[in-house]
Amino acid sequence: MAVERKRPSWLALVWEVLTSPGKAMEKVVEHPSFWPPGLLFWLLNLLATLSLIPKIREYALWSLEHGVVELSPEQLEAAWAVAPTAAVTGSIAAAVVIPWLTWLAIACLLKIYAAVSTREASFRALFAVSVYGYLPVLLSTLITNAIAAAAPVENFAKVSVSLASFLPSQQGFLYFFLSSCNPFTWWSLVLWGIGGAVAMRAKRPGGIIFYLFVLWLVLALVTSGVAALNMPAATG
Repeated sequence: MAVERKRPSWLALVWEVLTSPGKAMEKVVEHPSFWPPGLLFWLLNLLATLSLIPKIREYALWSLEHGVVELSPEQLEAAWAVAPTAAVTGSIAAAVVIPWLTWLAIACLLKIYAAVSTREASFRALFAVSVYGYLPVLLSTLITNAIAAAAPVENFAKVSVSLASFLPSQQGFLYFFLSSCNPFTWWSLVLWGIGGAVAMRAKRPGGIIFYLFVLWLVLALVTSGVAALNMPAATG
């Protein structure tokens, strides 16, 4: 008589994703419950943003005073009234929406890979993989926000755990591209590839990981190029 395996604790799986991702993803796919970890990750991401509200307001005002775009006194006064609220509102909205959109996008991309490679994988399992694999990205956010909260206001936008933190200036295509080169993001891409391979019953995750890294590279190159082209020229 077969003995049913005990359902793993989702909190234990959160830790196991970091220490033994292959085994963890097997359990995630077997029991694809994503609401508890998803809500926890979402709440931590939101709280990290809320903790930065004073610094976000301060930086918005500092940017108006030291920005490269010169404003008339009337424009500056109007901007002072609107900019802090707009910056805070935008940051909170991003914290609320981005995790869920990220999980949906990753699950869809994995589902597309499964369809193209004629493999079967349930969308629920792929979504659960996307949620658990998001943990390194969340850690990156928590670390970055903690450093930013303690940094001087003039260095607020410079705080990063990406490779761009080694550059002396915040200008040009190279800076924007290296801003996308975040080791925590790469870590998540690997976890998503491992989980996707388990869900699709692939022997090795290499092909899926390569697929995700290629998509990341295309996105990083496009967004970096657009950001570099749209960056205002310094005056003086």
